Amino acid sequence: MSEQLTTYFDALVRHETELWNAVDRRMTGGALRMGRLQVLRIIAAAERGARVQDIADGVGTTIGAASRLVERLLGDGLVDRVPDPVDRRSVRVTLTEAGGTALADSLARFEAVLAEALAGVDPEALRDGIAAIERMQAALEAAR
Repeated sequence: MSEQLTTYFDALVRHETELWNAVDRRMTGGALRMGRLQVLRIIAAAERGARVQDIADGVGTTIGAASRLVERLLGDGLVDRVPDPVDRRSVRVTLTEAGGTALADSLARFEAVLAEALAGVDPEALRDGIAAIERMQAALEAAR
């Protein structure tokens, strides 16, 4: 079982890295690169804006790294910091109008590039792979 687990881990990491890099290289024509796109997706999905902790959790990084990402996005005019309406000690990160436009434009490019990158994958294999990963993720979360 140990060898199987190592093989699974290696295959999953290799696939994720190669897919990320293949998509990221094709995010051209003014589209956001993958790192920024992922952060904007997390912010957009948060009902009242995202906390830096939400961003860190969403991209799997430290709070410090997420804070630096937010600072760069602030500098680019893609996000704003706003007071949390429920907790005055906290702030939320929201998309600016420019950030919303950049997200929409980049998502369209992302979806096209992802479809191109995975064009040769059998839809049934994709469904089965998603289901397997979701089961393993649930087991991982239950073990925490």
